[in-house]
Amino acid sequence: MSKYTGVKCPICEQKFTDGDDIVVCPVCGTPYHRTCYQKAGSCVNQKLHETHTEWSEQGARAQEETKYDASLPLRCPKCGTVNPSDGIFCQICGSRLGEGSGPHAQNPTQNPDPITLNPFTTPYGGVSPDEEIDGVSVRDIALYVGENSHYFIPKFKSFSGGGRHSTWNWPAFLFRGYYFLYRKMYGLGVALLLITAAIGLPALLINLALASQLYNLPLISMAPATFDLLNKLRFAGSLLSALLSVGCAILFNRAYCRKVIRSVKKIQEQFGGDLYAQDYILALTKRGRTNRMLILVLLLLLLAGSMAMSLLMVMFLV
Repeated sequence: MSKYTGVKCPICEQKFTDGDDIVVCPVCGTPYHRTCYQKAGSCVNQKLHETHTEWSEQGARAQEETKYDASLPLRCPKCGTVNPSDGIFCQICGSRLGEGSGPHAQNPTQNPDPITLNPFTTPYGGVSPDEEIDGVSVRDIALYVGENSHYFIPKFKSFSGGGRHSTWNWPAFLFRGYYFLYRKMYGLGVALLLITAAIGLPALLINLALASQLYNLPLISMAPATFDLLNKLRFAGSLLSALLSVGCAILFNRAYCRKVIRSVKKIQEQFGGDLYAQDYILALTKRGRTNRMLILVLLLLLLAGSMAMSLLMVMFLV
């Protein structure tokens, strides 16, 4: 048996058999069918010549595994879903295809591994991507929700068909309006920020009055009766703030579910029945997902306001 038996000829890509007439490149040792080598006229492994490297069976097999074939389907580098060969974005998680390295990031070759449906390794929380929630496929919901879709989709499923109407969401409890804005629920987010500002207004006025008295600053002055009234309002505001946080935590998932279903259906109407078109998938990923930039801008504005207030206090003290 020849030592090249079972190895592929780099030109015709047919495996060598015991009876083949085989020649090797005198520089790097790459094996060829004699007729293939004569047709090519030279060795195809010029990179081996440039690096003064000898051909090896292990190197040839590794090169074959990483070889990209545009006719084969693409595997998503993030969630592992197998997509059409001409796809740009993953049809499940919306990630851009072709990013990453290695054969499994760009090309699954034959017999790709199936995706295990469980809450920790898939973007749809163990629910089948073909299942529908209120007339919208789980696949499209995952595309729209993006981050933490494995958390939201089981919640959305529990709401459908007259299911439970409340679940707890810790980010909504801790960040209230900011989390609504983060999830692009702009109307409710702005309303919650205004309510939060109104609740905190008595405390702000009290702090300014105390600073005016303590440092003899011309910021604000108030009568004792007004101070007592604001102090009561501050205490009531603390209770109202706690209730508001609890309400946001209980109602967020339900409100977000309605928003997602309504938005996806609206996008579907715009694209008609072609729900696998790349433009439709791109629309889901752009109009959904999260808005990190808005939150970053708001935090910078809050930081700038705090620094301006501190600078103003220092100027009065000096």
